[in-house]
Amino acid sequence: MVCMRCGERQPSSATCRRCGVAPAKYFCSVCNFWDDAEDAYHCPFCNVCRRGKGLGKDFFHCMQCNSCVSLTMGPHDCGRGGKSGDDGEGGVSAMESDCPVCKDFLWNSDTPVKAMPCGHMMHTRCFEAYTKHYYTCPLCRKSLGDFSAYFRMLDAILAEEREANEKAARNDGNDGGLKTTQRVACNDCGEETVAPFHFVYHACAACRSYNTRVLGGPETTKDAEEKKESVSR
Repeated sequence: MVCMRCGERQPSSATCRRCGVAPAKYFCSVCNFWDDAEDAYHCPFCNVCRRGKGLGKDFFHCMQCNSCVSLTMGPHDCGRGGKSGDDGEGGVSAMESDCPVCKDFLWNSDTPVKAMPCGHMMHTRCFEAYTKHYYTCPLCRKSLGDFSAYFRMLDAILAEEREANEKAARNDGNDGGLKTTQRVACNDCGEETVAPFHFVYHACAACRSYNTRVLGGPETTKDAEEKKESVSR
């Protein structure tokens, strides 16, 4: 390096050997890296310098993800997504991909990264902004938390709607024999089931999650019976 104050040419170091001036607040002798960041540290496992107070303070190195993970965003669970292979074994680390929100490469990012329950990862700042508007992973659409209380609230609302509709049908002299349903796929458990028709909410019959997508329909009970008869013929 060359000292910008005295002009002395010398090996890389934290201070100038001639005038004693420090070129930057942080110096890494492994990476030969200088930085004026208040918090920076070198991870021996990643073999790069990152922003933060250090391992065991606000970051730890996950051997399965092969990257430093922030301790400030709660527990880190990479058991279902440490690797990007279909079976969770082999493939590349989930960190060796782009953030699904800002598209920056995660592994060499200098900002904290959060692992989501599905195993995918994104920057903590992107996670905080994204979850203000959405509750599912932008990659696999699985729920980003435990929404069972919210789903049970939807159960109660829809039950009141069905009761009101059935009462109105009885008053109109309609016995309500025809039922309208839709085929749905659950983003949480992956099952394909049949749910009562609704213009917004469709519960998975297997896990009772409302994080579903419509596959087909709507069809009435009479239509379904005619389809079964045609198939049997």
